[in-house]
Amino acid sequence: MNNIERPLDDNSTVSIPSNETTSPVERKKVKKEKKSGITIRELTIIGLLAGITIALGVSGYGIIPLGPLNVTTLHVPTLIGAIVEGPKVGAFVGFIFGCYSLWQNITAPNILSPLFINPIISVLPRILFPVLAYLVYLLLWKAPQGPRILVSAFMGTVFHTIMVMGLIFLLYADMFAVKMNLSPDQVLGSIVFLSVTHGIPEAVFAAVIVTPVAMALRKVLRKDTPKKSKSEDVTTTTATTGAANTNKSATVEVTVVFFLLFPAIYTINPGISYILSKKE
Repeated sequence: MNNIERPLDDNSTVSIPSNETTSPVERKKVKKEKKSGITIRELTIIGLLAGITIALGVSGYGIIPLGPLNVTTLHVPTLIGAIVEGPKVGAFVGFIFGCYSLWQNITAPNILSPLFINPIISVLPRILFPVLAYLVYLLLWKAPQGPRILVSAFMGTVFHTIMVMGLIFLLYADMFAVKMNLSPDQVLGSIVFLSVTHGIPEAVFAAVIVTPVAMALRKVLRKDTPKKSKSEDVTTTTATTGAANTNKSATVEVTVVFFLLFPAIYTINPGISYILSKKE
């Protein structure tokens, strides 16, 4: 059989059957998969990572109150989704993260919640920052996997902070000054100060947590190992076999995330809360 070897971004290859050996029905299935914006596997991962995000928020381990703002760890599953599965999954999980942030600012408001009720501030940056984190990951393609993921997670969090606080300055500088009892001249300095004191702990936390979890996931899913058969391979096998591989891969991925992410956050989060409370 004449197969075409096509390289993937993960340094692996996929065996794509040529038109001569592929039936019309199989070609139609491949075209439908390409046309559809998102696969069942990706939907599964999005739903489960979004569920982990909400669970972190509801349990209290995803939010650390610090002054007028909250230091959040809810962005960690979003970064994992982007770095392991790509920007599309990351953006969808980020959208759920943003919606939860919007809901939380409505139901449990703090002094700056009126600013975050605007979806441009609470939702839009959460969709964009995982895409930027993935772009950083692509730009560092020559770097070893560990530092590559660490820098991507750190910079993705920095982008998130810059976008949120920058939009607050652009859209609500006057309201921010009123809420914080500041003069107009003090607004920019205060926003920069809050960005540093909140953004740096978030970035460090994300880098420490995302790096081992994402590396473990990529190793389990063999994302960085040359391999001819993966759960996402387009082969001449039946649709049933492909679906079984997808479900198995998704189950493995979510299991690894759950058993690595929650214990890590449970262990580190109280220490971060203690350090930040001392600084405050």
